[in-house]
Amino acid sequence: MTEQLLREWPPGYGGVERVAHELAAVWGGTVWSFDAQGFSTGEVDAMPVTYPRRRLPCTPPLARVRFPLPSPALWQLLCSREPLHGHLPSPGVLLVLALCRLLRPRRRVTAHWHFFLETNVGLSGLINALYQQLALLIVSRLSAVVTTSPLLREELLRCGCRADRVAVLSCCLSEEQESCALALPARLEMSERTLKVLFIGRLDSYKRLDWLMKALSTLSRPWRLVVVGDGPRRGAFETLSRDLFASEADHLVLFCGRLDEKAKLAQLAEADVLVLPSDRSHEAFGIVQLEAMAAGIPALAFQRRRSGMGWVGQLPGLTWPQTPDALPAVLQRLAADSALLRRLGCQARQRYEELFARRVWLNNLRALHRR
Repeated sequence: MTEQLLREWPPGYGGVERVAHELAAVWGGTVWSFDAQGFSTGEVDAMPVTYPRRRLPCTPPLARVRFPLPSPALWQLLCSREPLHGHLPSPGVLLVLALCRLLRPRRRVTAHWHFFLETNVGLSGLINALYQQLALLIVSRLSAVVTTSPLLREELLRCGCRADRVAVLSCCLSEEQESCALALPARLEMSERTLKVLFIGRLDSYKRLDWLMKALSTLSRPWRLVVVGDGPRRGAFETLSRDLFASEADHLVLFCGRLDEKAKLAQLAEADVLVLPSDRSHEAFGIVQLEAMAAGIPALAFQRRRSGMGWVGQLPGLTWPQTPDALPAVLQRLAADSALLRRLGCQARQRYEELFARRVWLNNLRALHRR
């Protein structure tokens, strides 16, 4: 068994929590977390949980940062001989990993590097840069580092991690999610149709739903956008929709809020293309792209340094710059060519089955364990 440590309470609704959840379903070890958002007290789990979970007492948030407080639970985690796998970025998780390495040098302590932080100009960028340098220094001395794509592995090597200690384990879908998505029929080819665009994600600033709506506003062909998810920017995005499309806003853009798995699958069954227009390296993979590809629809995302989200959905039948400026043109192309959409849907499902299917993920996880 392998114990895990992360900031939030799994399975949650974010990529880090979903990765920890799927690993725990296989490893069976205890999952520790700071439960920063208090989900353990009332949140309904998005997926069934079969492994033990424990909460670590932690400090009040300081700019969203939490550190563990001295407690019997923390001492038990530090003294355990079980392998420990921590999910980064999180200063609190990083601290525990370092302490475990110091207290028990022979214990297997590994880290999951989910994404690189933005290190832009300003105070927050400086803090991110300092944390990231410290994190790179510490993880390079752990037993191993796991990341989600070949692009992130190359960046970790460039930053000083040893090649023999950095492994790639892509994200995955649950067994039920995968089987339901793969069971969806292929899209039918039609000469005259409305392009059905799907967005799934937390409605926050870096998701750039505004870029997607502005790109769609330039199309000369009929289209409709379905937005699945909720978040602090939902009101602003709804206002922008009304500003862009006036009386047609309710017809062109549907805000569904957060949906359960069955309702989300129904939206995937109706969609032609999923767009993930994030503009930061915080979006390093995009599990929603796997949901789309397994369902037989292409997923569009931008290519960014220190992010693998553009790599995940790359298809041989669609060459485009994967930049925000190129998004209107590629959407116009897809809206005008239903035959191309059908081919891309077949290629997306094939890429999923070859690279990201659960059987592939399980084989890679076993190989990682043996290594």
